[in-house]
Amino acid sequence: AGRQRVTGAACGAFQAFSQFVKAKEVPAAARCPAGGEGVRWRCCRQAFEELSGIHRHVALHHAGDIGQQAGLTAKQAAAGVSPPSGPAPAGSADRLTQPSSHDAPEISCTLPDTSHVSQDDLTSKAGEVLLYYCYCEVKDPEKLCAWQKALCQHLHLTGKVRVASEGINGTVGGSKVATSLYIEVMLSQPLFKDILCQEDFKSSAGGAHCFPDLRVGVFKEIVPMGIDPKIVSYKETGTHLSPQEFHREVEQYLSQASQGQSNTILLDCRNFYESKIGHFQGCLAPDIRKFSYFPSYVDENLELFKNKRVLMYCTGGIRCERGSAYLRSKVRC
Repeated sequence: AGRQRVTGAACGAFQAFSQFVKAKEVPAAARCPAGGEGVRWRCCRQAFEELSGIHRHVALHHAGDIGQQAGLTAKQAAAGVSPPSGPAPAGSADRLTQPSSHDAPEISCTLPDTSHVSQDDLTSKAGEVLLYYCYCEVKDPEKLCAWQKALCQHLHLTGKVRVASEGINGTVGGSKVATSLYIEVMLSQPLFKDILCQEDFKSSAGGAHCFPDLRVGVFKEIVPMGIDPKIVSYKETGTHLSPQEFHREVEQYLSQASQGQSNTILLDCRNFYESKIGHFQGCLAPDIRKFSYFPSYVDENLELFKNKRVLMYCTGGIRCERGSAYLRSKVRC
């Protein structure tokens, strides 16, 4: 008596939340290539080692998905279908929230309605440049490429978009009306659901005039590292850190390094001419002219990284994705 009772709706939401988190677990055999507990969950191209981290991420970014699943559970209960009593087994949870390769989301080829937008607003030179990328499984790169080309032409965008079986990488410029519509359509694309978010689009002042034309094509990689994605997959990337977390890690590294106690390497994954413009104090900046030279640099310096903690950074994150996956495939670090 006197105890608060959990309502059926709250119970359904809790169950949906548990199933979603369960579906994001990394298999035990793949968690730790170098000893220790390591990454235990992956979601939205981020890796999580602590339960509190994945819980916070799901609560902030997937409330809509949890609500939908809870609603479905409620309907099943109303129809007399008993939902599972605890967190779903890994296989069933994966089917609920994470499509497998053979039933991955289909590509939607819809274009936004621009009938309410004037031609002047759509083609205005006062605009911006968007930079983004998204690693995901693409069953039909040619179809995605054709849709991207039609979408960019429809919105009068210029720039370059790389499409591959491992995802998409784009830099496009246009009016602010056009880029806003582009982001809106990209976020509604089923292929990018639960992966791409508003914060993934980096913008700067510019417009369509910043590029001579529009180039959209299918490539083997969305960032040219020169390693077949089937050999080194983006799925094996390192742990993602927020800017605040990275800042704290760099401060700790500099403090320990000044005392000669650091076991960490701060690695600049950019090209040498980018590093010359500016870099973090105490970083290791490889003398490479382009990213396709990065694997050779790693191969020639394996002992340098062995059993070290490596903090990596680049310009937008995409080179760290593949670079960290390659480093982890070659050496324990």
